[in-house]
Amino acid sequence: MSVIYIKLSETHIDVATPSRMPSSITNKGNKMSKPIGRREFGLAAACSMLTLSLGSGLAGAATAAAPARRRLARPTAQQLAFEELELGAFIHYSIDTYGSQSASLPASAFNPSHLDTEQWVLAAKGMGARYVVLTARHEQGFCLWPTATTRYSIQHSPYRDGKGDIVREFVDACRKHGVKPGLYTPPWIDDHFDQHALGMQAGKGNANIDKYDDPALFARVRAKELQQQQELLTRYGPLAFYWDDHFGRSDSLSPVPKGGKLRELYAVLARQAHRLQPDMLYFGPDVEHVGNEAGHSCYPMWNAVDTVDGTRDSCAATYKWGGDNTGDPHGRFYRPRLGPTTDALSSGGWMWAGPRTVQPLEERMRAYYQLVGRGAGAIINLTPDTSGRIPDNLVAAAREMGDEVSRRFATPLAQASGGDGMATLQLPAPRRIDHLITMENQALGQRIAGYRIEAQVGGQWQTVAEGHTVGHKRIDRIAPVMATAVRFVCTRSVEGRAAIRSFAAYDTSA
Repeated sequence: MSVIYIKLSETHIDVATPSRMPSSITNKGNKMSKPIGRREFGLAAACSMLTLSLGSGLAGAATAAAPARRRLARPTAQQLAFEELELGAFIHYSIDTYGSQSASLPASAFNPSHLDTEQWVLAAKGMGARYVVLTARHEQGFCLWPTATTRYSIQHSPYRDGKGDIVREFVDACRKHGVKPGLYTPPWIDDHFDQHALGMQAGKGNANIDKYDDPALFARVRAKELQQQQELLTRYGPLAFYWDDHFGRSDSLSPVPKGGKLRELYAVLARQAHRLQPDMLYFGPDVEHVGNEAGHSCYPMWNAVDTVDGTRDSCAATYKWGGDNTGDPHGRFYRPRLGPTTDALSSGGWMWAGPRTVQPLEERMRAYYQLVGRGAGAIINLTPDTSGRIPDNLVAAAREMGDEVSRRFATPLAQASGGDGMATLQLPAPRRIDHLITMENQALGQRIAGYRIEAQVGGQWQTVAEGHTVGHKRIDRIAPVMATAVRFVCTRSVEGRAAIRSFAAYDTSA
């Protein structure tokens, strides 16, 4: 068996320095090593060079000799459908847009002059977003729907003389234009409620993990959050996704998980959400954070996770805020990863704070490659201004990004699928190839832990890319070659034989 050293080069393989790396492989025929175990996965360290032990042949694309200690975590139909959405938009809009800090502005300050939810949805759709999430309530506590829980809402603002309902306008616009609606609330942070109902001091410890430890305070917060969630999940029809922000905060901000009332609140809300809308995905138990807002997922990346307390109510053991959530190939729970990005489209933070500068197209595409191209989803911020519309320069930037993704990847030169961890593309004549996209069949769990891609150039096979995880989607950018055939080979599997749902080649130079 030979040992091949693979340099981590963007020309051949887009790999973020891993904090965990599988260390065993499977080989062809009946002489196979054991599948990757937890010990091997956890011992490998971050490095700039990866050593892969590869078998010499292609015919026996990797299989496992022995069963894993636990059946691989399997996605639900709803999770698989969510992964298909790939790209979403985040509409950050609330009283914050008008300069409020710590709920210092009254509800009467919320008075957009030209609010247009259809314009938001069409801007997102132009970017290629298949779902859109609106901040129904942000951290100041102002509600964009008429709620019975507080006077700090649209019902007590000048907008439509207090008879408006922006959540209703938003979900109706989504359905009209064929994108899926989602909503956002931050249960742990509600500045207005904390100050005016609980008597807390403005701007003091609004995100503290222990701020609701008093049972009487917690009971009031729990009742308010459950009622607001019930209003949102029973008035507006089916939602694709519900983002209750700060899930896992108590478990991920320090080396020692803290749990407490924060974890308890999110567990209660998750149970109600699943009861009211069982087909909807809830942020945390169903879809988890990549770990950062910088527009990238780690690589390799596993959708399976183990949680800090062994239940669905806590975050992944590998999730630390501001870092990379690697997952664990043998983790108990399947959770598609989602990467929110504040500034990938334009600089300036989540909420409108003045004119925003559009990022260069390559920066927008970088986020796409390092999220969608590594198997995660991307949710990109779009920001309405004080008029209630997304500025023209942001709309144009969103459309430019959507057009570029479509230009590069809408039409493959060839596409195939394959079992036994292999897929081969035959081209009728030499064609220029600079991108390859692989999609794994994950119905029985995420299996691929190592692969290589070879191109037939001048009658000879040569390796053009090597990598690790595939998951929902893996995009490999390669040095351009003129090839008559291309083949994908799984060289390492955590369990059994991997199935290739799709393998496609592209020439993006046109």
